[in-house]
Amino acid sequence: MARRGPPPPRAGSTSIGVNARRRSRSRFSRWIPGAAALGLLTAVIAFGIISGNSNDSIGAGETVVSSMPSASYQVVEESPAPVDKVPLGEPIGAGSVGSDVEMVQARLAALGFDPGPVDGQFGTLTTQAVWAFEKLIIGTPRSEATGIVTPAMWDRMQDPFTVAPRRPSNGLADHTEIYLPEQVMVVFHADQPVLIAHVSTGELAPGATEFTPWYDTAAEYCETVVIDTNDQGELLDEPIEKAICGRSYTPPGVFEVYKKIEGRRESRLGGMYDPIYINQGIAIHGANEIPLYPASHGCIRVSRPLGEKLQSIIDIGDAVLIWDGVTEPEDQSADAMQMRFDYPDPNATTTTTSTTTTTTTTTTTTTTTTLPPTTAPTAPPVAPPAATVAPLAATGAP
Repeated sequence: MARRGPPPPRAGSTSIGVNARRRSRSRFSRWIPGAAALGLLTAVIAFGIISGNSNDSIGAGETVVSSMPSASYQVVEESPAPVDKVPLGEPIGAGSVGSDVEMVQARLAALGFDPGPVDGQFGTLTTQAVWAFEKLIIGTPRSEATGIVTPAMWDRMQDPFTVAPRRPSNGLADHTEIYLPEQVMVVFHADQPVLIAHVSTGELAPGATEFTPWYDTAAEYCETVVIDTNDQGELLDEPIEKAICGRSYTPPGVFEVYKKIEGRRESRLGGMYDPIYINQGIAIHGANEIPLYPASHGCIRVSRPLGEKLQSIIDIGDAVLIWDGVTEPEDQSADAMQMRFDYPDPNATTTTTSTTTTTTTTTTTTTTTTLPPTTAPTAPPVAPPAATVAPLAATGAP
């Protein structure tokens, strides 16, 4: 059982917890704002998509800012010294093997883009690491990432840069930043990237290109789920089956890690491996499928190996900032930061059942066995989320 953390932050709050490992517990107001940090930079140039011409590479010693509309992101060059680059003879991608693959994997790992084992085999984890590099560093739109390392990309990858936070802490805090438009997450320790990962967040509605407002952009789903975990992430005595609908929304804003659980959990909205809860039932967690597009029910999916790794590098109390590409996390409204709760499937032909009488620690509703098929669900009806703001009780949203 994971450590019990403080309650989730109130929607709309902008206070940020600081990792206890660090020497300071300064709150968000003491952090250097992104705009002020940019003002301190001595050299800023526009950085767009890197072409196949190696002459387009960023010069050593320069600080660059992505030109992508959603990103105020910085890629900071660390050394003005010349770099002896090793050429890549031909593009490599999924299924490639050999010393070139091992060389690329080693460089990705050094930059923080975890490719899995550095073993010379270009598998799924390496593909996802390359996706993250394409989207974050090169500026490739998320739907156009290929996972293929070209000679031009490899040339850029060898430049002496490091990824810097949009919200630096002056080296005083650990925190995580999630960029919904890019579908990338970066974990920072004292402003240094320790993990950069491709993620998959809440599925978008057909035709939607942005992530807010939720009632226009979040896809609706209906399914029957088996729940073995209550609203606090604790195991139930017996699983419960429910037919529900919901909206696949990943709220942007400023949040704080309040619970970590190792192992698998079955929440109202699906299975999760090693969930790290940040906003009511919204969690960062491992999953089997991490496609190139947003596909979750609202949580932030990473690969299962990275989900296990995150348990040791993200702590309770760490800040998590989520960008939607339009509004700064600190400026998000309480409604925008509110997760969307599921509601009974109006077309379901069965009702909530369980193999035993169960009462959770956060509700007085009792679910019993042998309900007739025509009996209404025992839980009080919930209006569709477009018409109401849900109460502050949380369920997982993979």
